[in-house]
Amino acid sequence: MKKNLLGGLVCVIMFGLILFLPKGVQANEGVINLRGTGTGGACYASSVFIDGTYKILMTCRELKIALSPEKNRYVAWVEDDVGKQKRLGEIANGKLSSLTDIKFVRIFVTVESDGYGNTPSADVLLTGFVEPINFGPGIASPPIVTPTPTPTKTEVASPTGVTETQGQSGLGSALGTIFKIALLGFGVLLLVVGVFSFLSRKRSL
Repeated sequence: MKKNLLGGLVCVIMFGLILFLPKGVQANEGVINLRGTGTGGACYASSVFIDGTYKILMTCRELKIALSPEKNRYVAWVEDDVGKQKRLGEIANGKLSSLTDIKFVRIFVTVESDGYGNTPSADVLLTGFVEPINFGPGIASPPIVTPTPTPTKTEVASPTGVTETQGQSGLGSALGTIFKIALLGFGVLLLVVGVFSFLSRKRSL
């Protein structure tokens, strides 16, 4: 019973270690700067994971045409984290385009007499490790500013003003009526005076 309990406890501990311990860095998409010691050449490569394979593009500068009559070919190789190496291809005119399914951590360039060999020679000129792609900080979206409506001042008519206006209107109407009556009376008065004046002249004749 104790042995079974101890065995189960050991299995749980091992599973936890496998699950939670940090895993080794695996090769993925990235860039590789290949440099060497004692040589003026340099290469730059990029790796992109497409459809289960790594697409590698490489460009090189200042590589000599040939180091010797026998060793006159530059060949690129990849290497994974356990040391397994695989040929990428021969660099022609300073360029290379290749595919590989190996999860590599570095690329190196050797000088070979045969561009189709499967084992790299000891003449390693350039080497470089995979570095993650730096996409930069990106573009920040500007905040959307919503304009705040400015409250408008509403003028409310005073009831007192309305009453005064109505009173002034009624007063003007009454004065107009009185003026019309006075004008009519003055006209009647002139008519009466004219009639009496006419009758007086007629009697005197």
